[in-house]
Amino acid sequence: MKSLVWLRNDLRIDDNPALRHACANSDEVHCIYIFSKEQMKIHNEANCKIEFLIDNLKSLNDSLKKLNIPLTIISSSGFDDNANKILDIVNQRSISKIYWNNMFGVDENIRDTKVKNILKNININYETFDDQVVYPPGTIKTKEEKPYSVFTPFKRRWIENFNLDLLDIEFNYTVKNNSGINTNINEFNFGFKKSHSVDMSLWNIGEASALTILNNFLDKKIFKYSKDRNDPMLEGTSRISPYLASGIISPKRCILEALKKNNFELDSGENGIIKWIDEIVWREFYKNIMHSFPKVSKGLPFQDYTKNIKWRFDKDEFEAWKVGRTGFPIIDSAMRQLQKEGWMHNRLRMVVAMFFTKNMLHDWRLGEAFFMENLLDGDFSSNNGGWQWSSSTGTDAAPYFRIFNPITQSKNFDADGLFIKKHIKELQDLDKNEIHDPSEKHRNHLNYPNQILNLKESRLRAIDAFNDAKN
Repeated sequence: MKSLVWLRNDLRIDDNPALRHACANSDEVHCIYIFSKEQMKIHNEANCKIEFLIDNLKSLNDSLKKLNIPLTIISSSGFDDNANKILDIVNQRSISKIYWNNMFGVDENIRDTKVKNILKNININYETFDDQVVYPPGTIKTKEEKPYSVFTPFKRRWIENFNLDLLDIEFNYTVKNNSGINTNINEFNFGFKKSHSVDMSLWNIGEASALTILNNFLDKKIFKYSKDRNDPMLEGTSRISPYLASGIISPKRCILEALKKNNFELDSGENGIIKWIDEIVWREFYKNIMHSFPKVSKGLPFQDYTKNIKWRFDKDEFEAWKVGRTGFPIIDSAMRQLQKEGWMHNRLRMVVAMFFTKNMLHDWRLGEAFFMENLLDGDFSSNNGGWQWSSSTGTDAAPYFRIFNPITQSKNFDADGLFIKKHIKELQDLDKNEIHDPSEKHRNHLNYPNQILNLKESRLRAIDAFNDAKN
């Protein structure tokens, strides 16, 4: 039997249920990847992420070659024509069955429904799987059979239902029959033009690299994760998020390897391991939110009343924020890290987003889009969830009156200013007492900008805006 695997957000062989089932039940297996610049643009995919994606597709192609599985890249103008593209492949190659792993966004659901309907019409079997989550979205519910909108009870139920069989992901691949079809990846015109300033050497390519990064973190850093994860200079986080976002490693693999370090205990044992697994579960929580509440995929806030907030917009402030020239060193260093690495420390993502939505009182959707346009690890559900949490418009959101003071955050989590010095060269010579909020004299001398706003006044302005929206 000939089978087709439709690769999407799953650029790996390890723990790829669609590929695994195709190989287990077929003599000959083909893979396709549908590449659409137009759709990526609509979804604000970062230029650096697209480069990362293309390089990882090439790495995956090398792995598939060893199994006699050809990878064909197909050009597409957008989601609407995916069904016809697949139909062409099915007819050309006499495919008997198609396998793919699910995605949960609105556009993706519409696309997949169209594909399913066409396949049903021509009597082609298909099978889908959930590779981005441990539990199928929508199955973790309250006692009232409603989806959770708060993380802590979601996690509690997640743990209650957990068993190790859910992480039964090991599979030994065997070489398939040679199809006689060669990959087109080296000839395919991706039309990619580099427009970013990210140092891509910071991010190794391929699932073997992802697994190495994971294992190094688990061996050397995870036991201090609870303590070190909030200090942006300590490199205390895993940095596995770009690989999760593009499906180069799976959440199940991450959880399984972490549990091995904790005697397979999920809610006891090493605090660092438990806390890190929490972060993986947060990703699953936001996938569930995207599945159960499609409005978040349509640019709408989760908290309905926040639609009434009168966001302001100041072009100069917005531009200063984007390039790291707000006059608040911790904000500026974080934004410069984003431009250099295509990544930002998680603590700083919260600080930056809350500054943008509360102090600046700019619409969270502008910040959300800018992050997606620049993040190597851009993942819609996690990015949307984080921005809505910070702006107090989302699920499990921070109370609207909770507004981080960036100077206090800087002193608490970058006490010696080492992270600031790393990314803001003009402040390198300031000591730890000066660097978090440089004097006017230092700002003038070092060509570092004055603060774009008054923290106290902007905080009160934000509280008033939320109160007005409520009333």
